[in-house]
Amino acid sequence: MKKRDSLLIFVGIVVIALLIWWAGIKETLNLLKEVKLEYLLLALLMQILATLAWAFRWRIFLKRAGVKVQVKDIVMATIVGIFANNLTPGARAGGEPARMYLITKKSSSGYGQVFATIMADRILDVIPVLLFTLVAFKYALSLKVKLLLSVLSISTVVLLLIVTTSLLVSLNEALAFKVLNKIASLVRRIFPEKFGGMEETLEDKLKKSIIDFRNTFLELSKDPIVLGKTLFYSLALWTLMLFRTYFVFESIGYHLEIQKILMVQMAGIALGMISILPGGVGITEAVNSALYLSLRIDKSLAVTATILDRFISFWLPTIIGGGLSVYLGAKLSKGKV
Repeated sequence: MKKRDSLLIFVGIVVIALLIWWAGIKETLNLLKEVKLEYLLLALLMQILATLAWAFRWRIFLKRAGVKVQVKDIVMATIVGIFANNLTPGARAGGEPARMYLITKKSSSGYGQVFATIMADRILDVIPVLLFTLVAFKYALSLKVKLLLSVLSISTVVLLLIVTTSLLVSLNEALAFKVLNKIASLVRRIFPEKFGGMEETLEDKLKKSIIDFRNTFLELSKDPIVLGKTLFYSLALWTLMLFRTYFVFESIGYHLEIQKILMVQMAGIALGMISILPGGVGITEAVNSALYLSLRIDKSLAVTATILDRFISFWLPTIIGGGLSVYLGAKLSKGKV
């Protein structure tokens, strides 16, 4: 990790500490002491099931593209991808190269073929998010919450930009080559001893990968059965994440309607994507707490629930993904993958 990223994460942690101080350290600790463990475990279960739903959705694309790889490898690549995303500022696209590299090494498929499944997976994921955002927008209108309406509007624009950019990368050959070339440059920097003096060979492979990428992506986009199955997993994934937050609030003794959780989650997505801090550390906690406050929830409840929710959805997957990355990195360095 770069020193700049470490510094930014430290800044985010300071923001979280200030947030707890503002909400009341004593009040926050009292709420944490009285947490109902059964609800917190249910929230953790929702996060685990959401991660598996993501892995199984991606598996459908991989299987349709003819990429033969074991389920456990897909799950591990997904978790490592989450870890990389959590360390990436902005749109959090660091997980895509990590997932592509691991699955390519675990299968006999090319980079372009695997990358096509990842882009299809990423684009399809936006469909339920846009759907849920529109539902949240409609509910925010009925409540006349100006802050939520403003943030949801930004969220919708950002999501549409992401879809447009992803489609451009997927359909523009020159742009796709630039993206894959940057990924190759990153891999060369990480493993200089393995890729030294292979520039020309690597460029030829990239050109072949782009052809594989375009053919695979177009093939995936035309299969209604694949799109239907993956859309089901996408809806399941986001529904599970809603219930994760629902159970977090239940664990601290506060019943919050699922519609209000939907508004806050959808509104917070865009601001997390445009955050300069890796994983939106500190920014996401502050924004979500402010959005819950706009719904007239007590500040100590709002901050405590947000911190617990982020521990389950961000910090825990980051720790597990980091450990898994070190383990797989050690195997890669020994040439076992």
